[in-house]
Amino acid sequence: MNDWSGAADAFDSRLPQFAQGVGVAIVLAHLLLYVAAVESPGATASVEGFLVGAVTIYPFAAATVYGGRRLQRGDLPREHYGRIRNWFLGGLVGFLALNLAMIATWPAGSVFNYVGRALFAAAVGGAVGLGVGLIEARRIWQAVRADRQRQRRREIEARNDRLADFAESVAHDLRNPLNVAAGNLELARREPKERYFANIESAHDRMATLIDQSLRLARSGREIDELESVELTTFAERCWSNVPTDDSRLDLGAPATIDADPERLTQLLENLFRNAVEHSSESPSSVSGARAGGDSEGRGGDFYRGAASAAPNAGVDAGEGAGSEADASAASEGTGTGDEADASAADEVSEKPGVTVSVGPLPDGAGFYVADDGPGIPEAERSKVLESGYSRSDDGSGLGLAIVSRIADAHGWSVEIGESDTGGARFEFHVTEDE
Repeated sequence: MNDWSGAADAFDSRLPQFAQGVGVAIVLAHLLLYVAAVESPGATASVEGFLVGAVTIYPFAAATVYGGRRLQRGDLPREHYGRIRNWFLGGLVGFLALNLAMIATWPAGSVFNYVGRALFAAAVGGAVGLGVGLIEARRIWQAVRADRQRQRRREIEARNDRLADFAESVAHDLRNPLNVAAGNLELARREPKERYFANIESAHDRMATLIDQSLRLARSGREIDELESVELTTFAERCWSNVPTDDSRLDLGAPATIDADPERLTQLLENLFRNAVEHSSESPSSVSGARAGGDSEGRGGDFYRGAASAAPNAGVDAGEGAGSEADASAASEGTGTGDEADASAADEVSEKPGVTVSVGPLPDGAGFYVADDGPGIPEAERSKVLESGYSRSDDGSGLGLAIVSRIADAHGWSVEIGESDTGGARFEFHVTEDE
């Protein structure tokens, strides 16, 4: 089968020249036949017979030559030559065989007539077969090209939609720290205080983190050229050392080897480790507080609203600025029973032990998992957490797990999110082997 495929490919590479050669050979054979018939004793050929043969044979021979030149100079991909070859050879051999059967049934009377009819059959069969093959192959190619263009257009539209969503998500995430920085800058101009500058610095750090994560997300979906064999447990241990884990710990499963891009796999594991550690300390109250407008650094929603309202583009006057400053002071200094309750809740959270993250191969060996014993992910939210911009807290960028999803897609892995044995989150990456 391989030898035949190689021979067919070699023939297809010379198909245009072969078709032209067949057309020229038919014309030369007819001329030589006439000359031989005229010069032989008892010549049976006549000028009328030659002209009849020329009129019936030469147009088809010329069409075969033209078809070969058009195929040679055209833009039809080589992968469609096989169909043209089958039609060309099928027509040539089929018409010739039919003519030989007709000669056997109805004798032509002379060698000149026999050969002339055979040349006519070869010319007609070759020209018709080549023409049909060219038309069919070109139509198929045009249909394939149109389908590819439609698919390409859909991919571009989907990519543009993702870019639009990505830009909207980044703009939304950057708007909050920008408003905080602008509001505190206005307050600092009126009364320079250290806490205003600290808040501005924190907002700038927040924006820098968002920009860095956005760049990582944009790069994570690029195609992967080469894969390397990676020992999962050793690699995971190295990635764990790159993440601030406090008193959390890593539990490694059985050794396993996977094919992956080391740089992308590093990003994937580090994002999962960081996500597990950061969310392990979340309690229902802290998540609710974040959704109400606070953040994980202890700044309340009132501070954000006061600082944002004092921004230069908010159209406030001096009186409003003073009110905003009072709001900021009250939120920053933290007086009252509400702040004491928050502090007590924070102490309770800090006393909780760190999360345990486990990494190992899947039972079937076709992939790996990353699981933890943290609060887990509610089943209703599992289909959303991998989307860009989705976060359970206001200070989250919503890009960490989106990066994980993009990297998995670039490897051709499928991702499933479930519940671990300890009630935490479990991410399973299924590797599909190429057939």
